[in-house]
Amino acid sequence: MTTVDDPCAVCGEAVEEEASVLCGVCDQRFHLNQRNDVDGRDCGEVWIDEQYLSLRFACFNCLGRATAAGEPPVGSGH
Repeated sequence: MTTVDDPCAVCGEAVEEEASVLCGVCDQRFHLNQRNDVDGRDCGEVWIDEQYLSLRFACFNCLGRATAAGEPPVGSGH
């Protein structure tokens, strides 16, 4: 996996390009496990925008769900 220069906007840890995306609100990179068959960290969410029939991405900071320690809430949105 290729590590990118900027850390995760939510937890501050290094991110791999293949296991992260850019937030559609703040344009910062965050962890997002895009596969169900491997373990990974989620520091944001993805959903289908029904109006535009496209995927939307947002980090927990922009969704107002980041914790004080920077860890995403366990089990939310899964």
